[in-house]
Amino acid sequence: MKIDLHVHSKYSKRPSEWILKKLGCPESFTEPSKLYDIAMKRGMSMVTITDHNTIEGCLEIADKPGVFTSEEVTTYHPEDGCKFHVLVYDIDENIHKDLQEVRLNIFELIPYLREKGITHSLAHPLYSVNGKLDKDHVERCLVLFNNFEQNGARGETQNQRLRNILEALTPDQILKFAEKHRLEKFLTPETGKYLTGGSDDHSSLTIARRYTYVEGAIFKNDFFHGLEI
Repeated sequence: MKIDLHVHSKYSKRPSEWILKKLGCPESFTEPSKLYDIAMKRGMSMVTITDHNTIEGCLEIADKPGVFTSEEVTTYHPEDGCKFHVLVYDIDENIHKDLQEVRLNIFELIPYLREKGITHSLAHPLYSVNGKLDKDHVERCLVLFNNFEQNGARGETQNQRLRNILEALTPDQILKFAEKHRLEKFLTPETGKYLTGGSDDHSSLTIARRYTYVEGAIFKNDFFHGLEI
């Protein structure tokens, strides 16, 4: 199965980029139905939309075959306000409402996602969304997350650096990072680190140009299970 796991519709209305804020523009003008048609035409097995902190785009096309509901959740480090984007997959309206309650603190968001067994991935892990990301934040994320995104909009240099970091990472290093940042309670028996892929399209031009492929997957559950193999 092939799915673009990071793509935006017209419901992503609050941009992070300063120039779009100044112009009063949304992040995307793409109609959900157009997004769906393009993704399917380009060979995607299923379609989801990851708008920022909303599932309206997914709900608009929920009656179409092969659609499931996702979103890109904005969260923060509570001490310094460093902003992160977390891609959250295959949820319902009740989960979405819960996410709005816990999302402002990354140390509340991650336990919630784990408790509910919700597949999630850190979007563009080496991109500083609000200019505050540093080495310590990256180390914390290597403890908090098992899935990390290869992002289609941020360039291959960042993606290659991410691959290099994850390939060199050992369980002992994860433990050291957890101890250094007092995150021992976030350690899990699963120490593997995996990659997801998404276009991060905001224009409809690059939909499905980067996607996640799971060999042998036939159903959605197979696909998400296969992310971590």
